[in-house]
Amino acid sequence: MAPLRVEFELTEECNLHCSFCYNSQTPQFSHKATKIIDKLCSENVPEIVLTGGEPMLHPDFSALFKSCSIQFEKVMVQTNGTFITPDIIQMFKEHKVFAVNVSFHGDKIHHEKLTGVKGSYEKALDAIRLSVDEGLNISSNFVLTTENVACLDDTISLLYSIGLRQITLTRFTPTGIGAGNSNLQLTREQLIKALYTAKQKMDEFPDLNIIAANSIPYCALPNDLNFFSSYCHFGASRFYIDINGNVLMCGMSRIKIGSILENNFKEIKNMSKEFAEHILGTDVPRQCKSCPDFSYCRGGCRAAALALSKNFQGRDPYMKEI
Repeated sequence: MAPLRVEFELTEECNLHCSFCYNSQTPQFSHKATKIIDKLCSENVPEIVLTGGEPMLHPDFSALFKSCSIQFEKVMVQTNGTFITPDIIQMFKEHKVFAVNVSFHGDKIHHEKLTGVKGSYEKALDAIRLSVDEGLNISSNFVLTTENVACLDDTISLLYSIGLRQITLTRFTPTGIGAGNSNLQLTREQLIKALYTAKQKMDEFPDLNIIAANSIPYCALPNDLNFFSSYCHFGASRFYIDINGNVLMCGMSRIKIGSILENNFKEIKNMSKEFAEHILGTDVPRQCKSCPDFSYCRGGCRAAALALSKNFQGRDPYMKEI
């Protein structure tokens, strides 16, 4: 009953002020991190992702990372890259980090407009370049917004030129800080154009891998792009743990289904109506339940549906009207 992967939010604090952020960005860090990590290990979770906020702002980040490297098969770090130094890279190598994902959102002007901090572009780019040079399993995440979507082509080319071969594209969802910036959300047409750009770059560079980080409805995409559509594993085989040990369906929805410090995953799943509905595929609009392509996307992103309609069972904003 243990999930295959857990994302653990070490802190809600961040040194950037990204206008698209799904987090609250409040200056809090987990005082229960060691207990949460030990509990997840006892539950036989194979992979843990240390995230935030900016996880490296946790005062005990290095010690917590090293503990995770001993207790879990795979340890991944999601970061904005501004704290990655040669010493951090060396620690990651010595303790065999599975992967590092650095946020990178366009050229200097657009990246720093979105992050709200001057100098963040160079630090993120240097972090990626250093990680590539040192042989880490490194990827970057590009949050697709109306502000930076025009930069996607050039950004992919730049990252490829410095040796990066793995990129994730995250569709902006107006939750957390981003709830007040719904103007950043792409239209379906803009999303499709961005995915065509990604496909073109993969055709140009056969060793480049670009994936959609969150679910996109199968019906939203033309046939030659539907390989970007997949169902979301959060709330099923993956979960998100906040700073207090609450088990959330995902970081964007913030729907709590239990506490890992009070119950084990089997108990949490057995008690959760939301989990049952998600596994059964009943937490989707009626048209999705009868769709022949339901198995591909399972109704798209439930967090996006919640943000759009205040209903977890509502429509993904990119679904086609039928």
